[in-house]
Amino acid sequence: MEEQKRKLSRKTILIIALCILIVLLAGWGIYRRYFTKEGGGLGIFYKLTTAPSAIQALSLLDGKYYSQDVANRHPLAIMIENSPDARPQTGLTKASIIYEAITEGGITRFMAIFGPQSSKKVGPVRSARSFFLDWAAEYDAFYAHVGGSLEALDKIKEYNIKDLNQFSIGSKAFWRLPQAGKATEHTMYTNTDKLWQIANQNKWSMIGAFPPLAFKKDLPSSQRPSSQTITIDFSSPTFQVVWQYNPSSNEYLRKMAGSLHKDGESGEQMKAKNVIVQYVERWQASYKGQQGVWQMKTIGEGRTKVFLDGQTIEGTWKKVHRSARTKFYESTGKEIQFNAGVFWYEIVPPEISVTSQ
Repeated sequence: MEEQKRKLSRKTILIIALCILIVLLAGWGIYRRYFTKEGGGLGIFYKLTTAPSAIQALSLLDGKYYSQDVANRHPLAIMIENSPDARPQTGLTKASIIYEAITEGGITRFMAIFGPQSSKKVGPVRSARSFFLDWAAEYDAFYAHVGGSLEALDKIKEYNIKDLNQFSIGSKAFWRLPQAGKATEHTMYTNTDKLWQIANQNKWSMIGAFPPLAFKKDLPSSQRPSSQTITIDFSSPTFQVVWQYNPSSNEYLRKMAGSLHKDGESGEQMKAKNVIVQYVERWQASYKGQQGVWQMKTIGEGRTKVFLDGQTIEGTWKKVHRSARTKFYESTGKEIQFNAGVFWYEIVPPEISVTSQ
């Protein structure tokens, strides 16, 4: 009888131990599945850090992880000028995506797309141009600007853009910072949180929903080249852009007109994980009697050079309709995968010189 009890006791212990092992394995599987980057579920990846408030989500804009309440906040597009009197700009380092394109007189202008990160001061804010609207439509972005060309203002209404025009909003989200020697048009600034607050009051959705680009892991440091320099001659030395690759951080650091391009408040140098040169046709036309209005081919397809990991990928960009996301493809037809982080789109006509070495 005692021997039988001892056998039963050993069997019970084995069963209990086996059950504990199964529970532990199941728990580890659940953790890997739902709370790590390697997991994933329902298309959005989460990870648990030290507390429930630290749950993070993957941003559709830049492929990085942020607090779940802001990771996929509705994108906000802000027009920022780049004339010499506007420099240094403020707030660009908090944007996930920046578009740079020529407007008039060889002067480039930025459209910064904000999402997970906020900035208390952004600017100088400038006017709308019609071709930027087609890129903003890719994210259904709230569109902040100070007036605009006649064509752009008409298109904003026609396209039902979620408009945040300073002419309508005024001091609720915009203010001027007069500076000695600077013309008034170079002194308008805004605040991203105030703009999102107005959008919320307009009962616009505060959740972003748009097709993301394809993301990948950074190239291992052992495989990265020691250097790469990209030079873009937009129009004159005043608007020349140079991107210098930093292999240790796997980022590109930006220069403008021969100097480090830095944020006016923080002093942080502009940088990007992905630099996309998108070649587009550009021409002048008339609009409602106004002559010399610049147009760009934003829909269709064209040539592209993508710079990431210190390497160059030549291929094709494609945008099938106005609100569709522009996608980028290698010469083989495979969609290009990007590094998580800041994107900087350099929109250039075919005649502009872009070199890399």
